Amino acid sequence: MKKLMIVAVLSLFVMSSFAQAQSVEKAKMNVAILIFDGVQIIDYTGPYEVLGSWGRRNVYTVAENADTVTTSMGMKVIPNYTFENQPKPDILVIPGGGYSKPDPNGRGVAKQMVNEKVIRWIQENAKDAKYVMSVCNGAFLLAKAGLLEGLEATTFHGMINDLNEFAPTAKIVYDKRFVDNGKIITTAGLSSGIDGALHLIEKIDGIGWAKRIAAGLEYNWQPNSNYARASLADMKFPETIDRVLTDIEPVDLTNERDFYDGKWMVKTSASIEDFMSSLNKEWSSAKGWSNTKIGKSEGVWKLTEQDGKVWIGEAKVEKVATENNKLLLILCIFRSI
Repeated sequence: MKKLMIVAVLSLFVMSSFAQAQSVEKAKMNVAILIFDGVQIIDYTGPYEVLGSWGRRNVYTVAENADTVTTSMGMKVIPNYTFENQPKPDILVIPGGGYSKPDPNGRGVAKQMVNEKVIRWIQENAKDAKYVMSVCNGAFLLAKAGLLEGLEATTFHGMINDLNEFAPTAKIVYDKRFVDNGKIITTAGLSSGIDGALHLIEKIDGIGWAKRIAAGLEYNWQPNSNYARASLADMKFPETIDRVLTDIEPVDLTNERDFYDGKWMVKTSASIEDFMSSLNKEWSSAKGWSNTKIGKSEGVWKLTEQDGKVWIGEAKVEKVATENNKLLLILCIFRSI
């Protein structure tokens, strides 16, 4: 009799454990990660690694069709599902890649912005999803789908100034790695998607799990970090000077929020004086900038922003004795107090 009772208790325990395991399995959230030709590798693999850790969620890739996807760097990927046969997602991850100007002949986000099937898929799946997160310029796809209107949003630093064109009422955030509006989360470029995914873990499972997963990935997660690429000083340099700096190599640089100091090797057949003249022409033509000093080998420019902040830009050019047709360009920009 005693043995029968023990067996009965063990059976109940096993059945209870099995039922709990089934319950946990059923409770797993589905995470659909969109992939497409030209997608940036870290944009989708970073969140995949984070959200899939410890098997706590069902993470899978989804593409428009079953064809092999070629990423921005040539990696070949076979999607787990297509739009027609995917499981219903609880979390939607929209990565970036390529350019953000709509282009039917382009790759990456540029082509997907004019792909009605992709935009409709985002809209339809976002309706019932608990969370929607973009990475890098994947934010432009959310904007095209009408999901960023009236919200705060961020994106890749090199394209952040263009986001309002597609989400006119969105408030663009330059100084955060991710922006959380509750359901809609946008992250800045590349590795910022890892931070956004860890933030999602914190929202879903708590800070303990987020820290545990970060440690397991050997990732130095700093949820309160104020590092955001779009907020660094070199973002103040006018784009017009890129017309002069067409063939350059970095030597060394320091880039912080209020100060940038960089050394660049410039390949050019121009003399120091001619190079400086061209640089001054482009720099001085940029909106808000004015020349305050120009010499044969150096120049100083001033930018006054709408909020009254003043930035000073400086350039100095030196001949490289050991290299023909190369100049050493020293660029500095800092916020004036």
